[in-house]
Amino acid sequence: MKLEGEQVLLRIFVDSFQKWRFRPLFEVIVDKARQRGLAGATVLRGLEGFGMSGIILKERRWALVNDHEVTVEIVDTREKIDAFLAEIEPMLRNVIVTTERAHVVMYRRDEKGEKK
Repeated sequence: MKLEGEQVLLRIFVDSFQKWRFRPLFEVIVDKARQRGLAGATVLRGLEGFGMSGIILKERRWALVNDHEVTVEIVDTREKIDAFLAEIEPMLRNVIVTTERAHVVMYRRDEKGEKK
């Protein structure tokens, strides 16, 4: 699949402890994105931040369990992102979702470093 030019970047900000049917929500979102054939997904862990609750979340070395914010980023066409959001909307609670235009450039090279 070749996905270049103006596309959409979807960001979902979620608490790492949020679950959907006993699994971390961010894992479920990435799995669903893969099943639906979206171009790609990445989960980024925040070092410190706060969400809608206003509680500061940050990693503490002395804590047994650390609660932190994670961001799921997905890039694809507007149509695919809109359909994906509609599908996962029932599992989203207390999250922030943003979309923005993204100019996508793909760099592909073989083992010899030559362009494909």
